[in-house]
Amino acid sequence: MEFFAQFGLLFSNMQWYVAVCIAVGIVLLLIEVFEPGFGIFGISGIVLLVLSIVLRAVIRKPEDNPIAQVFQMLLLFLIIGALLFILLAVATKKNWLKKTPLIQSGTAVNEDFSDGTENYSSLIGKEGKAVTDLRPSGKAEIDGNVYDVVADNFFINVGKKIKVNNVEGSKIGVEIIKNNEKE
Repeated sequence: MEFFAQFGLLFSNMQWYVAVCIAVGIVLLLIEVFEPGFGIFGISGIVLLVLSIVLRAVIRKPEDNPIAQVFQMLLLFLIIGALLFILLAVATKKNWLKKTPLIQSGTAVNEDFSDGTENYSSLIGKEGKAVTDLRPSGKAEIDGNVYDVVADNFFINVGKKIKVNNVEGSKIGVEIIKNNEKE
């Protein structure tokens, strides 16, 4: 019964500045959870919560049991932290945080190609010459540069004129230009 009595006294005998430290500390931690940064908000929130525990233990009335109340405040802060974590997990799952710095979906890399993959889309429609036999992959010279290409339909012999007709990532698809002689 002592536990519940002390829990009631924890809040009824609390000074206003301790309550302000708790409220501001929780708000700062909430800001840090949803807008992570350098940690200023999180560190400030933790410092205010610890300060509230110390102030509550030092400034007390005779009927208060400071040890029990410190543990009750720690338990309360752990519960609040767990609720913040659950709120973050639910918000992430329901896409409430889609455009925050914490979770940026669809912005890490270009949707068509990654930064590590060259963009060969400018080669579409250009003509060149097979440098090796394309069975179906090989090398072709296009605009003075040699590329790894893949023949779309048939094998293409070395020296035949080719035309780039599609690009998918780093795969360059080519087809033979009809009515052409080996050069």
